[in-house]
Amino acid sequence: MYQITFYDKEQTHLKANKKGITILETALSNHYPLYHLCGGNAKCTTCRVFVSDGLSALGDRNEREQLLADRKGWPKEIRLACQTEVFGDISVRRIIRDNKDLKTVTSESKSSKTGEECFAVILFLDIKGFTAFTEANLPYDVVFVLNRFFHEMSEPILNNGGEIDKFIGDGILAYFQIPNRDMLKGSTKEELEGLKRETMMTAVRACLRMFDQLKKFNIEMKDRFNFTFDIRLGLHAGNVIYGDIGHAEFKSQTVLGDVVNVASRLEALNKKTNTRFLISDAIYNQIRSFVSIDKKVITKLRGKSETMSAYSVIGFKVHDSILSIQKYFDQMNLDSPHWIQNLEKEWKTLSQERGIPIDNEKETTEEEVSLLSLLEKIFDTLGNPKSLQQGIDRLAIWLSNHSIQRDKISQLPPLFLTVCKDSNETLWNENIQTDLKEMWAEITIPLLER
Repeated sequence: MYQITFYDKEQTHLKANKKGITILETALSNHYPLYHLCGGNAKCTTCRVFVSDGLSALGDRNEREQLLADRKGWPKEIRLACQTEVFGDISVRRIIRDNKDLKTVTSESKSSKTGEECFAVILFLDIKGFTAFTEANLPYDVVFVLNRFFHEMSEPILNNGGEIDKFIGDGILAYFQIPNRDMLKGSTKEELEGLKRETMMTAVRACLRMFDQLKKFNIEMKDRFNFTFDIRLGLHAGNVIYGDIGHAEFKSQTVLGDVVNVASRLEALNKKTNTRFLISDAIYNQIRSFVSIDKKVITKLRGKSETMSAYSVIGFKVHDSILSIQKYFDQMNLDSPHWIQNLEKEWKTLSQERGIPIDNEKETTEEEVSLLSLLEKIFDTLGNPKSLQQGIDRLAIWLSNHSIQRDKISQLPPLFLTVCKDSNETLWNENIQTDLKEMWAEITIPLLER
């Protein structure tokens, strides 16, 4: 016989009378109150328990429990009592003990996360001087500009695989996780550190891209409102808690923990140190050979007993091809906006070579409104494989609508490079040529495989 110990206000010791009996069966046979609204058929999650000791004494999750665990994002310690077989002594804690707990759990959606620990790079952004703008402008303009600002600042985050946690007043809380979580399983310590370092670099690239977006945004704000903005960023990395937080009817997924607090305080520290973008020593120690800094700050953050170092980042120390391409086309669109018309003309000759005339009177569909918008989407999402594929799919539609057949796709990159060089020889150099060739190699393969 095995012993199941329930830890609530008092310890309750129950005897499992046979090998392989489930936790719920043992609780019911001993008249111990354990919610099971579906009758113990794995059609709800009300009988879930937290296993504090004896995980190795439990059977593996069966298919029904695994389905729920994957959907809810449960860590290994959360088990479904009606499906979990016991083969030794264990200690557990009920998650649902009263009707308030029950309401909290039954309000979860299918995509709800009940709480898991994961590595993340946390980003806090705040607008400098927004209060002055609110005092000088109409409420409608304030809301309009703030929404435009959030859109422009969110794009670099999303385009680099990050996620927006929430908008806080005139600030943003965002986070970056290792893209392929399955890669964590079976990874060596060195491989795991490499994945974390890559995620940090991606987050830094997103931050640097925000300053590029800010320049373009401020041109418009200066023209329309005679006002410009600045931003302050704080970046920290480590293990955070991720889950659905809030009232039963108003929940949102969010990240919690000391890492989030430190990132927030680093952002606020910019004001005292006259900096714009501070990263923690936890990040700097991992990527110091890749980033350029102009200031090191030794500080004692509020709520911390020990001092820590923060570093003001001004750019990459090494060449970053993604950021290079994005900056190149920002400048191209500014200095030589005619380049896209030249490219469209050259690409359309590929269909005319086959004797297929271009119907200029054909109604334009949403997918082919602008070749420039399609390519800009591709350039901006080079750091996010999923979004990049969506851009390539839309480009394929544009090519098909203009009768550019598959056997002509290999001719697109050299025409593209020629147009770029001829449109602005001042911006053209060996590095951008190499970067663009590599980019088109990444784009051309999926176009040919369609």
